[in-house]
Amino acid sequence: MTYRVTHRTTYRYDGEVSSSYGQMHVLPRDLPGGAQVCRATTVVIDPVPDDYRERRDFFGNRVAYFEIRSAHRVLSVTATTDVDVYGAHAMPLLAEQSWEQTRELTRAGTDPDALEARQYLLDSPLVAASADLAEYARPSFTPGRPALDALRDLAGRIHDDFTYEPGATAVTTKVDEVLAGRRGVCQDFAHLAIGCLRSVGLAGRYVSGYLETTPQAGGSRLVGADVSHAWASLYVPPIGWVHVDPTNDQLVDDHYVTTAWGRDYGDVPPLKGVVFTEAREHELEVVVDVARLESG
Repeated sequence: MTYRVTHRTTYRYDGEVSSSYGQMHVLPRDLPGGAQVCRATTVVIDPVPDDYRERRDFFGNRVAYFEIRSAHRVLSVTATTDVDVYGAHAMPLLAEQSWEQTRELTRAGTDPDALEARQYLLDSPLVAASADLAEYARPSFTPGRPALDALRDLAGRIHDDFTYEPGATAVTTKVDEVLAGRRGVCQDFAHLAIGCLRSVGLAGRYVSGYLETTPQAGGSRLVGADVSHAWASLYVPPIGWVHVDPTNDQLVDDHYVTTAWGRDYGDVPPLKGVVFTEAREHELEVVVDVARLESG
């Protein structure tokens, strides 16, 4: 699939902002093995920034930084990327390898991928392993169960047991609060899956990106109807990372565009920063569009 992903964020303030400093994770990244290839990216910021630069963060994500030192009441950041996404390869090993074998291979591996993956066994600010998470995970991770089967079952249970409710949580909500409240949004359900994986000794990673939405039968596609999305990944040596979307109860395929990954949401927020102003209130508008392009 080839997509054009447009992510526009607009802040409107009720007073003058003297300067803004921002950092964003909204630029899709290339994936290993050519599973995702970015063709071109355009970033438009209004007002025009006095400084703009891009870099790679600790996790290899594309990060953009900007400074605006002129007075403004509205700040708009629009990133547009054309990206090719290829379907996942067959993973027959997952049909046989148990989750216990996956756990031991992750701990014992000495190759660069395994060493890099082991950081995702550890607690992070928003996702810490716990006895309660291990207890929730236990029905999925029964003795000897294949890793893929266990992962799919966990995603299905999260999908069935938790209510999707925007506004029920905040970006700082920790995974234990999500488990207790039984409601949240995609980032919360990704955190929950990752917390369960870490609580049984597996490496879980947070992934941010986009999901192409399909219009209802007989309807037309609505521009701007898509949203930022998040899902979880399990490290399975020697295959690598296997991605699952508990919000929609499915494995990640070529309808997903990957932007960034880290230990949890806190590593890869779409946009964060500091503004200097005496304004008391602001409005935030986020518009995302994932448009499929014709091949070639």
